[in-house]
Amino acid sequence: MNFARILAATAVVTAAAFGATLGASPALAAPVSATTPATARAQIVKPLVLTATQSIDFGTILLTAVTASTAVSISQAGAITCGTGLTCSATGKQAIFNVAGSNNQTVKIATTAANITNGTTNLLFTPSAPATVLLTNSGAPGTNFNVGGAFAIDIATTDGVYTGNLIVTVDY
Repeated sequence: MNFARILAATAVVTAAAFGATLGASPALAAPVSATTPATARAQIVKPLVLTATQSIDFGTILLTAVTASTAVSISQAGAITCGTGLTCSATGKQAIFNVAGSNNQTVKIATTAANITNGTTNLLFTPSAPATVLLTNSGAPGTNFNVGGAFAIDIATTDGVYTGNLIVTVDY
């Protein structure tokens, strides 16, 4: 066999194998940057601090002629409304809370109904508060908001002093 022919055949086989490998490889592209870059953002806020500064007080309620369930309420402004068959004292106080946190943040307020009790009898107290407040400063002195509420009295309600916790939570 001719040595030149073997060398030429080997070169053709090697070139074909090498060319097939190169042809199967993907083309590499140059790195590109985004035409509009994304941005990073973080808002840092102070933790909220909620403080009760005044408790709600309905004053004295006289059961004069209660024949059915009737409500007693106090507005967020402190006005008492007495239901049929009741006489309420002229003075009462709404609850006042102070919330402190980061300036110009809206704070959501949530309240939960809870029992007030005289030890043997429970009355369901339903609080009312604004849905939100805007913090007008950062930290102290915070922003005050008022909480009122209502409960029902019926003919079976026993006399005594009724107390319980007012459940209020705040969140950004």
